[in-house]
Amino acid sequence: MQFVIIGNGVAGFTAARRIRELDPEATIEVHAREPYHYYYRPRLPEVVAGQVEPDKIVLYAPEWYAERRIDVRLSSPIRSIDPETKTVTPESGEARPYDRLLIASGSDPFVPPIEGAGKEGVFTLRTIEDAVAIRDRARDVSEAVVVGGGLLGLETARGLAAGGLEVSVLERSDYLLPRQLDRAGAAVLEDEIRKIGIRVIKNASTKAIAGSAGAEGVILESGDRVPGGLVLLSTGVRCAASVAEEAGIETDRGIVVDCSMRTNVPDVFAAGDVASFEGVSWGIIPVAVAQAEVAARSMTEAEKAEYCAVVPSNTLKITGIDVFSAGITSCDGDCEEHVDSDPGRGRYRKVVVRDGKIVGAIVIGSRTGAKELGAMIDAGADVAAWGAAIVGEDFDYKGAVETATGGAS
Repeated sequence: MQFVIIGNGVAGFTAARRIRELDPEATIEVHAREPYHYYYRPRLPEVVAGQVEPDKIVLYAPEWYAERRIDVRLSSPIRSIDPETKTVTPESGEARPYDRLLIASGSDPFVPPIEGAGKEGVFTLRTIEDAVAIRDRARDVSEAVVVGGGLLGLETARGLAAGGLEVSVLERSDYLLPRQLDRAGAAVLEDEIRKIGIRVIKNASTKAIAGSAGAEGVILESGDRVPGGLVLLSTGVRCAASVAEEAGIETDRGIVVDCSMRTNVPDVFAAGDVASFEGVSWGIIPVAVAQAEVAARSMTEAEKAEYCAVVPSNTLKITGIDVFSAGITSCDGDCEEHVDSDPGRGRYRKVVVRDGKIVGAIVIGSRTGAKELGAMIDAGADVAAWGAAIVGEDFDYKGAVETATGGAS
């Protein structure tokens, strides 16, 4: 059986590894756009900060793939897919046959229609090459502007600030991370961000990039100007689905898949950022991994596999601050919200309960209970018996998850 995978991000890598485990005799061929083996993309801000070299975020050496007979073809973006002949054609090279095809091409940065976005000194961050270019530019300037106060934008802002730059973050919303946090939690995070010297400007709509040639800052719709010889556009991503669409594969926000990760074209599957399940493409690692696992099992037909929508969650450090967010973080009167807030210590904890069951949580400035709360959310655990005690720093989260989920965590 000839398996071809387009993309070697987390979804492509996970699927390739699982296919090899499920089918020791299979031929596995992976086509990667970049000249690097799979690397951990959330560490790109560390490259920007000069804290690590690019090769240090690559997870496995070429020998790892050779031992598993996974043929990874680097710098081999796919130009076209032909479902009739069951072939894919790289930008350079001859058509390659497949029996089963997985499209895991990920996503591309979205650049809004900002005047001057193509000027020297304006960047997006998605690849190692992007990170290196930003790092090099940062060595020649003293101020930077990050347009977009999302997860990647904030972490990259921290990296730039660590390198000695004065950094301003522009956020369109009236609080940071509106998809992950509530207003009160975002205020706690913002205070901590300001303490490390990063300026946060909210309700900020970018009109143009200032500067006659290279970037000299950002001009806001209000007319205000924010100085910076380096401008990072961290304004979201779009599914990299154009090749699939041209091949007649159904798309909406991404490539439309069913619960087995199948597309509308026989023997073609999709997973990760590029896939759209029930009209949603989350673009986060837990979803990509879960979908890749299902795709691998479906493609090999080793066992029946169905994807159930993963509760969106993030567990990471933002500007050095522990932040966990999962599920529903705000509701309009149809649920209970238990909150423990200590802004002076940079701590915030919230649990959202509906009909006695936990449906969401936020933990800022602490790791205590984050893993266990996530497990209980995934399980739809009944937590009514604990009431507001569930947000206490000294609450027995380990015992609670064992009670609520029968020991699963």
